[in-house]
Order: sequence, then C-alpha cells, then structure tokens
Amino acid sequence: MNELCDVELDTITSLLKEVFGAHVRVVACQVANHQPDYGVFLARLKRPDLRVVVKLAGPAAQMAGAFERTAAVYRLVKQGTTLPMPEVIAVDASMRDWPWRYLILTCLPGVEWRFLRERLDSEALALAQREIGAAVAELHCIEFPAFGQIDGSGQVQQPETTALAALRWHAGRIIAGGRSREAFLAALETRAACFELVQRAGLCHEDLHHGNLLFARQAGQWRLSAILDFDKAWAGPPESDLARLEFWRGMTSPDFWAAYRALRAVEQGYPERRPLYQLLWCLEYAETTPQHLNDTRRVCQELGIPAIENFD
Repeated sequence: MNELCDVELDTITSLLKEVFGAHVRVVACQVANHQPDYGVFLARLKRPDLRVVVKLAGPAAQMAGAFERTAAVYRLVKQGTTLPMPEVIAVDASMRDWPWRYLILTCLPGVEWRFLRERLDSEALALAQREIGAAVAELHCIEFPAFGQIDGSGQVQQPETTALAALRWHAGRIIAGGRSREAFLAALETRAACFELVQRAGLCHEDLHHGNLLFARQAGQWRLSAILDFDKAWAGPPESDLARLEFWRGMTSPDFWAAYRALRAVEQGYPERRPLYQLLWCLEYAETTPQHLNDTRRVCQELGIPAIENFD
C-alpha cells in the first residue's frame, strides 16, 4: 500500500465532510490504486465509525469507467444475489462541484485470493473454490433483455440483439490497437456460427482476477467476503467470465465447476467460443511481457490464426 499521494488528504476529507457531515473525522487514509488523474483510497472514519473506499477520476483518467454505472451494477448484484456486497454511499459523475467524478462505498474486510490460495490446505482450498464457483454462477443468473452497456439506472443502453453483434461492439470499446481490433474481429467472423447458440444476456463482471476476490475467516473457515470492481461490467455472454477465469492461473478447479454448474448451466458450444473470449482479453490487456506474449501466441495457435506479436 502506497502513502497518500497527489490527491491531498484535506481534499478527500472535504469530500467526506460533504457526504457525511462536518462531524466526520478521517483517522487514516491509504492509496489502494494510483494512475494518472485517477485514485482509489481506503479511509477509516470516526463519527461514523466506518471504513470506506473512495474512487476519484478526473477528466483525463484512463482507468475508470462511469461510476454511476458501477453503482447501478453494485445495486443490481445486492438485490439479485445473496453475495456480500458493499453499500453505495455516494456517487457523482457530473463534476459540477468537484474537479473529478467520485464513488464512495463501504469497505468490506478480506484477504485477496492471490495472497490466500497458497496458504490453504486441500480441504480449505476446495471450499474456497466452491465459494468462487457458486458466486460467479449467482452473478451470471442476473439476466437482461438484451446485450449491451448497462446505464446508470441498471438498464441496457443501446441494446444489441445478438451476442455476436455485442462482441463486435465490445471489442471496439476495449481493444485500443487498431490492427489488434481488426485481427480479433476477423477471428470472430471465422467462428460466428457458434455464437448463434448464445441467446441469453447476463451480467459479465469482466475482471474477476485474483485481486478482486476477497476472503475472510468466518466460524474458523475462509469464506468469500467480497467481489470488487464492477467498473467493466456489462450485459454480455456470461461465459466470457468463465473463459477468462480458465485462462488465469489458480482461478478454477473441479470444485469450482461443480459449484458453478449446480446453479447455472454452461451454454452449448462454449469450448469453441472460449479461445475468442481469451483472445479478447489478451488484446485488451496488451502487455508485452514474455508471459503475456506467450499466452497470446498459445490462443492464436488454438484459433488457427497468425501469432499476434504486438498490440498496435
């Protein structure tokens, strides 16, 4: 965790006083994430006694989605599942009163999955994987009448009628490199027919990596305590999350799949579509590390397309 930087403590305090009242006191504040014109801060308060997450994004921020959409998704998940979710305390994307957008949430306790999984014995690991599988299935049971972007009211904005059309649109949003985008769309067309089987639009988290799952001790066992960061969520084919989870190391197992399938079926033809979702992530992430380049080559080989060696 970094020391507080760029955004001064008194600025965050001023915002929290506006939200909670002049009596609030910021006891501690740390930086959880810091990017150009964007920051995520963890604050411990008195009067009220509360831990909160404060997300700030200025006009030049590249990291943040639309916070009003993120807040709407948190509310949908809280209403539609049994999963532990933070409360949305305040959200404002207008920048009328402050020079940035902001989202304030309650902070749920927990240890990130990436730090926990290596410490678990086989029994505890199996339980944790079942927790993850069941939680992802619950998210995917939230369905929408169409594919597309979720707006600040929790509805689908500019709906797409088919999964294929939705993926074309989604790729245009998240793949920065023009040639990378063209390569993905060309690969998508080669397997277009198998997307005809995808009929249901559901909640896609799109970022269920090992830092966005928290676990806490409950009655002597490690139980899922929070799913974080719904900034990328959209109404898409839920199996997109499954493909990413399978691609990332340490995220799935037979226990995961047993718990997932107990609540939600995997759609027919998913293995054919899986490498396309994985390629989409490779081109979105677009890191030139040896590991990422090797992963990208492996997916390209599975799809039978030329290896993508750069992401422009």
